[in-house]
Amino acid sequence: MTGGGESMSMAGVEIQNGPEANLGEAELLLRAILDNLPVAVCRYDREGIFRFHDGKGLEVSGVERGAYVGKSVYELYASAPAAVEAIQNAIAGKASHVINEAHGVTWETWFLPVRHGGEPGAVTITVDATTARQRELELQNKLELIEKQQKVIRDLSTPIIEVWDKVLTLPMVGVVDSLRIAEVMDNLLDAVVSKDARFAILDLTGVDAVDTRTAGYLIEMIQAIRLLGAEGIVTGIRSNVAQTMIALGLDLSGVTTVGNLRAGLKLCMQRMARAGEAASAPVGEASTNGARNGARAR
Repeated sequence: MTGGGESMSMAGVEIQNGPEANLGEAELLLRAILDNLPVAVCRYDREGIFRFHDGKGLEVSGVERGAYVGKSVYELYASAPAAVEAIQNAIAGKASHVINEAHGVTWETWFLPVRHGGEPGAVTITVDATTARQRELELQNKLELIEKQQKVIRDLSTPIIEVWDKVLTLPMVGVVDSLRIAEVMDNLLDAVVSKDARFAILDLTGVDAVDTRTAGYLIEMIQAIRLLGAEGIVTGIRSNVAQTMIALGLDLSGVTTVGNLRAGLKLCMQRMARAGEAASAPVGEASTNGARNGARAR
C-alpha cells in the first residue's frame, strides 16, 4: 500500500494517486491500454484524415504507430470499400461493428461517431481477435465432431437392415423417445423408397419403454410406410408398451402386429408368395446359394 501523493509503477506506466492526477488519469489509462493490449485506436476528422493513429495492435500488421497521421483513410483503404463505408457512416453519426481478416489476423472493429471542436468525426477501435476466433473455431469443430459421433451412435442403435429382398427391418433397443423416433422415421422412409421395399418390420423386442408422443409416432410411421406403397409390421411389442398405446386410445386396428421378428419375416414371405412375388434372398446370399447348388449338380 502507498500513501496519498505517492506513485507506483505498473506495466511501465506511472500512475499517480491523489486529486492532482485526475486531469491526466484518462490519458494514463489510454496509454496503458495502447501500449500493452493488442488494440489499435484511430481518429478521423470530417474529411477522413487520420488525426490519431496508435496502439500495440498495429505491430501485428507491420505498420508503425502514427504512420498514417495526416493521410486520407479513403486513399489508404480504397481497396476495402466496406471499411471506407463504415468510417463514412460513423462520421455521419452511425456506429457499426464488424469482424474481418487482414494480414492473416482476425480483427474486430468498432466504428464510433465523435465530435471534436464541434466538428463531426469518427473513432475506430480495433482489437486483435485472432486467439478468440481460433478458440471459437476449435469449439465449433469439437461440437461438430460430437454431433457426428452422436449420429453414428444413433445409427448403430437403430440400424435399418435389408433382411430379405424388398423386406426391411428396424430393430430398436432401449428407451425410445420422440426425438429419436422422429429421426428414425425419416431414415426408414428414405430406405423404403431407395430399396423399393415391399415390407418394413419395426421390431420392438428390445424396447423397454416409450413416451406418450413416441407411441403416436409409431402409428404415424406405419401410416407413412403405407402411403409409400409398402406395408408396416410391428413385432415384439412388450406388455408395458402395449399398455401405453391402449391407455392413449390409439387405433391399432390398421396395424399388423406379430409376436416376434421370426414370425414377422414368415408373414412377409407368405404374403409375397400369395402375391406371386419371388421370395429371393438378398443378393449376396442368393449368389452363395447358387454356387452351392451348381456344385451339387456337378
